[in-house]
Amino acid sequence: MKQSHVPKREGQAGGADWFREARLGMFIHWGIYSVLGQGEQPLLREFLNPAEYRTLADRFHAERYDPDEWAATARAAGMKYMVLTAKHHDGYCLWDTATTDYNSVKTGPRRDLLAEYVAACRKAGLRVGIYFSLPDWSIPAFFSGPEKDPGGFRDFIRRGRQQILELVSNYGKVDLLWFDGAKYPTAAHWRSTDLVRRIRERQPDILINNRLPKPRRGGDWGYETPEQRIGALKNPFGFATEGPWESCITSTRKFWGYHVCHEDPAMWLSERELLTLFVTCIARGGNLLWNVGPYASGALPQRFKTRTRRLGEWITKNRAAIHGTQPAYFEFAYGGVQTQKDNRLYLLFLYWPGEEFSLRGFNEKLVSARYVDGGRKVRTVQEPHRILLTGMPRKAPDICTVIELTFDGPPTAHPWAQCRGQAAPMPPLREWMDRSHPGESRDRQNSNL
Repeated sequence: MKQSHVPKREGQAGGADWFREARLGMFIHWGIYSVLGQGEQPLLREFLNPAEYRTLADRFHAERYDPDEWAATARAAGMKYMVLTAKHHDGYCLWDTATTDYNSVKTGPRRDLLAEYVAACRKAGLRVGIYFSLPDWSIPAFFSGPEKDPGGFRDFIRRGRQQILELVSNYGKVDLLWFDGAKYPTAAHWRSTDLVRRIRERQPDILINNRLPKPRRGGDWGYETPEQRIGALKNPFGFATEGPWESCITSTRKFWGYHVCHEDPAMWLSERELLTLFVTCIARGGNLLWNVGPYASGALPQRFKTRTRRLGEWITKNRAAIHGTQPAYFEFAYGGVQTQKDNRLYLLFLYWPGEEFSLRGFNEKLVSARYVDGGRKVRTVQEPHRILLTGMPRKAPDICTVIELTFDGPPTAHPWAQCRGQAAPMPPLREWMDRSHPGESRDRQNSNL
């Protein structure tokens, strides 16, 4: 099981290629906090007695833990990778660590839960992601800090670094390392640049997120992980395009770990909300890391399985608009979101317009239009400044209906269509006004008002 080096595979660009194409992953928050059913951070949020909290490990049996079922649920949803909380802020470890007995092999399940998870991912063809909390609330020196307890703080950092290197040394190929924490401890405390070097000695292709603090001069790691929101808007058109990113979002309205309030159906995001999050992420060029908090037993909530299965069904029917596509920068605010690939533009309708829809125009000739699901043709009329979709059903065929437009070349926006709403002045639209109402335009020009 142990390894010191993993050979670098050609064409992976440091691992980012698979990640950009993944689109969807499963985030799993699971630990001894699941026994309480009060979310993932009750120890500090509620100022529980730390000694009593540690005894939760004796009640954490994982008797229904079946990582193969987790992986099957991920695959059914079209997910390409999973990320498991190997250690959350409370410090309890789900693997056989040599640094502390506060782990799932020495207490509770008496099993290396992480090893079973990694094996299930590989068996299912899923990329392996491991979450690691940089803060550790089980160590007093973390709260004291380096000035008041320098020796204890050094031991805390040493233990954390050793744990990280265990994770990337003892479990075969790891595709993704998902750090969590804050600006404290700092990059200087962690010696982050050296730590990343040691990680990559063992895992050359590994991806590392942006939550491992960087030194002032920066570091060559850190894909973005916006939390509970969709990726940052960066270019003038309002889409994120710089570097790989994923939005990590809970499947419930509150809490990453299991909470008893999740028994209320209203606490779960609806099928429509999930689909809207997903297609918005892909339309902006990112991934959705969809979170679940399993029960303490290890079983997944049925509502999560149902939601993800239905998302997978939608993805299967509409994968042409998802995989291998890029963000599209054309105006479509009244319809939903868009993606494109070469000569094809995909309209992902979140707001179904009924029988007709007028899409801003393109310079290229429209060759065909069809529903991606089923392939049925859509009637269209192309004018220089717009494309009119006609003969569509009055009611939406699906929660998100996708129409594929194929042009005789990569589509580019008509000059009128290049104008963005509210961005006045917009001289090209004067021509639109003059052509539409030539008499009124002359009257306005001659008016004294």
